[in-house]
Amino acid sequence: MTALRGTLRIARRELRAYLVAPWAYGVATIFLVLTGTIFFVVADGSREASLRFWFPNLAFVLVVTAPIVTSRLVAEEWRSRHLDILLARPISPVALVVGKWLAAVAFFVLLLTPTLVYCAFLAAWGTPDWPPLLASYIGVVLLVGFFCAIGTMASALTPTAVAAGLGAFAVLVVAQLANNVPAVHGFSFQPHLESFARGAPGLEDAIYFATATLAPLVVAAAWQTIRRRGASALRGGRLRAAAVPAAVLAATLALNLVPVPAGARVDFTASGRFTLSRQSKEVLRNVKQKAVVTAFAPENTPQARDAAVLLAQFRRVNSNIHTQVLDFAKAQGEALRLGAEDDGEVAVEIGERKEVVAPVLEQTITSALQRLARPQPQTLCGLEGNGERRLDSEAPQGFQLARLAAERNGIETKGLDLTVAKAIPPECTILAMGGPTAALLPEEVGLINDFMARNGKMLILAEPGGPNLDAVTTRWGLRLLPGVVFDPQRAQAGDPTSLLVNDFPTESPVSKGVDAAALVTAGAITTAASEDTGLSVARVLQSSDQSWLEANPSATPAKYEADKGDRGGPVVLAGAADRSEAKAGGENRLPGGGASIARTRLLVFSDADWASNAILDRLSNARLLANSLNWLAQEEDLVAIPGIDPDLRRLEITDADRTAMGWGSIAGVPFGVMLLGAGVWLRRRRR
Repeated sequence: MTALRGTLRIARRELRAYLVAPWAYGVATIFLVLTGTIFFVVADGSREASLRFWFPNLAFVLVVTAPIVTSRLVAEEWRSRHLDILLARPISPVALVVGKWLAAVAFFVLLLTPTLVYCAFLAAWGTPDWPPLLASYIGVVLLVGFFCAIGTMASALTPTAVAAGLGAFAVLVVAQLANNVPAVHGFSFQPHLESFARGAPGLEDAIYFATATLAPLVVAAAWQTIRRRGASALRGGRLRAAAVPAAVLAATLALNLVPVPAGARVDFTASGRFTLSRQSKEVLRNVKQKAVVTAFAPENTPQARDAAVLLAQFRRVNSNIHTQVLDFAKAQGEALRLGAEDDGEVAVEIGERKEVVAPVLEQTITSALQRLARPQPQTLCGLEGNGERRLDSEAPQGFQLARLAAERNGIETKGLDLTVAKAIPPECTILAMGGPTAALLPEEVGLINDFMARNGKMLILAEPGGPNLDAVTTRWGLRLLPGVVFDPQRAQAGDPTSLLVNDFPTESPVSKGVDAAALVTAGAITTAASEDTGLSVARVLQSSDQSWLEANPSATPAKYEADKGDRGGPVVLAGAADRSEAKAGGENRLPGGGASIARTRLLVFSDADWASNAILDRLSNARLLANSLNWLAQEEDLVAIPGIDPDLRRLEITDADRTAMGWGSIAGVPFGVMLLGAGVWLRRRRR
């Protein structure tokens, strides 16, 4: 410890020199203008309540500013011959180097402190995931320590501040560009900073920053030791003095080339994005065939490295799973073969079957693997011919987005006109009836009932005033009631028939992960008499206690009148029926044989608008639809994929908010630091 005696004294002296130097405030102002501009551009472009794209760009600013700040640390002392005086005192060369490095790190930490205002902006207009943000700032502090160590070494080895600044800048640029050179990729700081920025740092990242910071400091301290002792080449003193830093540099290179296990990683993200869940691991262990998972992302981007980190977890659990990350623009042939259409998608192959899903998440990939492992694919057939809304309709009331959601969850779709069909095709595993306006023909009712009697699955999205569907639903314990539900307490935009529903009366896979759903002009559902005593019927959605079913929706003003046929709340808005029977054979979740459960399932909603193109993206409607489809497909154990990234925390900002964010980040914060610097300058002038 004697070698470090005087370290804090040197650090305090240097930091005090920074805080009273007007040029330091100039550097700070420019630094904050650059970081503020990058923050505004990134936040405004992504509208994401996170800084995961800002932190890697921050490295560019530090590459420029760190050499400027650290260039004077030792070189200026050498030029002014003050270094000889310092080394003549009872301060070791190690203490001198470490003290000056600590001062530079402390100065940059002070520079980063105003950037916490950016976090305040994110909190004001979004819901950030705080642990990854904290991990990102820790990563930046480690990066600052590395940059300042390089700057300190350059300043110790060169006679002038200009040469030191240029030398440090050259080394840092090489360390950044090494990320694009496979042979020296391990020496780049960029992927390690991104590990912290994504909120999932690993052991390899800690090793990199520890060794990359220690090695330059050892070199700088060794060179100052040579100066102090006056070691000469004739006596071999310089060679002996260079032995320690040479060994440290060699150890640094070796440590950063040793592969670190993929599991040596801490995942701070709220959803555990880069750590496979227990359920996923169980699914992956049951994949007995060779599976290939191909993610598409632009080469050498954070998205590509995020995908690589995630896919490494899959390979680690099951050696049958092979993974790769390709650039869509450079792998057009492979993308065409797999059916991928853009970056951000994942192609999963098992045998001759393949599926393309998005986004690149554990849930999407695991669900695709499990679906492909099943012997029978799922096909949803949308009924047509009685005024139903079509799956390929792009109109606001159409179901094109619902069709895309089904396909995103690995369920194929097709239209089926029962008015002309003689039978329901065998590939149809799920029937969907969306908002019929005309009564079903007896032949259609017969086809549907026969389909359901053979363990069929069906989704009905009915509209108030639509045809009577009792011939299909009552045998399964559900019945649609006439009328419209009014709920003034949970109305959206002042419309009492536009409902915000967050009451899920039973624990159901259909409502799992659904915070609230938006329904428009919904009717009601009630339990009907059923001849099947083995049938299980459950309420899925219901309105609030203050709602009622209005028997005469055209009456004004609308009010609850029990004597006129109105029903008081809560009113059931969606119901599910499930009938199960055990069979000795048949389809199983995964290949392996054994007994299976044959199920008949019916899911009825008293509103069709909630799944339409105009409303599906509101609240948790997309999640509700994905859950519904997976439940009908008997895959409720799969995680439903609503088509959005659960880690994607959106910024909800108006034009006024955007203006405030721009002025605050680009001008407000730097101006405050500039005023502080002006005050320091005036105070020094008065002395």
